[in-house]
Amino acid sequence: MVKITDVLHFLDKRDIRYTFTGENTFSFENFCPLNAPTKKSITWIRHAETLDVDKLNAVNGLLLAAEYGSDIRGAKFPILYVPNVHRTFFRLLERFFPEWDPDRKKPGIASSAVVETDKIGEGVYIGHHTYVGPEAEIGDHVTILNNVSIHGRVSIGDHTIIESGSSIGVCGFGQYWDEDGDPHTVVHVGSVKIGSHVKIGANNGIARGCLGETVIEDYVQTDNLVHIAHNDHIKKGAVIACGTSIAGSTTVGNNVWLAPGSVLNNSIAVGDHGMVGLGAVAVKDVPGRKVVFGVPAKVLGDRKPEEIHRKEW
Repeated sequence: MVKITDVLHFLDKRDIRYTFTGENTFSFENFCPLNAPTKKSITWIRHAETLDVDKLNAVNGLLLAAEYGSDIRGAKFPILYVPNVHRTFFRLLERFFPEWDPDRKKPGIASSAVVETDKIGEGVYIGHHTYVGPEAEIGDHVTILNNVSIHGRVSIGDHTIIESGSSIGVCGFGQYWDEDGDPHTVVHVGSVKIGSHVKIGANNGIARGCLGETVIEDYVQTDNLVHIAHNDHIKKGAVIACGTSIAGSTTVGNNVWLAPGSVLNNSIAVGDHGMVGLGAVAVKDVPGRKVVFGVPAKVLGDRKPEEIHRKEW
């Protein structure tokens, strides 16, 4: 059972302003989506003007989190108004319902894992049927789930999560042609450097550098089925959605958004805060803070300020 007084104390400690309308004896025990409200639960809404108040009034003991400054009339349920309700709501879930997160594991190495490195930090979890090679370096509080393969010189920073099925440090896709015109794979002797607080989705392929490094900086988030090629440099805070393919020696700038199914040509750069749209094929550099769509991708306009989460915007 979560008491509203504990929630408000949590917000006070983090200097998050709020307005609460309801009894200070209120408590809840679960969470729910807005389209399936359940009693004794907390839910949230981004745009309060779209709310069906009567529907929520029929639910017993529901707590709604809404954007600070909005005004919901006719509500018979308690409301917690907070700034950036999306962020604050999920911080509350992390704090008060940690047991619901299947990626949160107790430290340890599964019995079926094969771990050949001794360079492992504190609080690390390595899942079933995962292979970690002898040259790998793993930081503190890293979670590596099941059926992951980590080959060669791969370093992983603190508090990073790698979802099941991903292969990191695989050979890149490069060829030379012999005298008879037959292709041969170029030897890749480089490495992969992954920063801290990174989330690598399921079934990602991340190639090691050819001669140098493939780099993924802090706070990068990748969805499932993402390909990152040799010598790529993914900068801090970039978010890469499902099915994205990034060819070799490409730079993805700070806080870039790569939408589902986007494709980036080799040796190009996406500038800081840029966006490559759904299914777009970027064949040349993308200017910073611009949005590109299409095949080939063309600039459609500027990225909206509300989509940029960096303080320097």
